[in-house]
Amino acid sequence: MKRLFAALSAAAALLLTAPPPAAAVAAAPCVKGESESRSYSSVDDGEIRWTATTAYADAYKHALKAWQYAGHKIELAPDSASTVNDLEFVDYNDPKDTAAAKWTYRGGPGQTDYIRFNTAAMKNADRTKRRQIAAHELGHALGLCHKSDAGGPGYVRSLMWPGAHAYFDLPQDVDRANYSKLWG
Repeated sequence: MKRLFAALSAAAALLLTAPPPAAAVAAAPCVKGESESRSYSSVDDGEIRWTATTAYADAYKHALKAWQYAGHKIELAPDSASTVNDLEFVDYNDPKDTAAAKWTYRGGPGQTDYIRFNTAAMKNADRTKRRQIAAHELGHALGLCHKSDAGGPGYVRSLMWPGAHAYFDLPQDVDRANYSKLWG
C-alpha cells in the first residue's frame, strides 16, 4: 500500500510540474498574391466526388486518406452514377514542365477540376515523394493556398509550402488550422 501511495504521489507531482498543453496553432497567411477560398476549390456541397485514371494510385489514395483526419469536414468520396464528378486524378507527360503535378480549377456548374500528375517528373520520384506531391495538390483542391517556406515572416511548417514535397506527406498543424478556418 505504501508503494502504491508513493507511486501515486510521484505521478501527481509530475502532473503538477508538467508544462501546460501547447496552444492551438493559428491559421497562417498565404504567400503574396494567393488566397484561400471556398469558391476557388473543388468542394461541392461539403464534399469532393472524385475519379481516377492515373498510374499513381498509391499517391492519390494516400492523399485522400491524409486529408480525412479526425475533425475533417469535407467528405472525399468516389464518384458514382448518381453524383457529379468534382475532381479527377489524371496523368500527362511534358518533359519541359518542371512541375510534378498541378491542380487545375475549371469552375462553373458541372465542371470537373483536375489533379494532373506529370509522368515525366513523377517517374523519377520515389513513393514517399509521389505521396507528398499528391497530398499537397489535394490541399489546393480543398481551397488551401501556398504558405511561406522562406524562414522569414509568416514562416510555418506546412504541407502547403511550394516545395513541401521534399518534407511532408501529411497536413501539418497549420494546414489543419487553415482547413478549419475555411471549412469549420
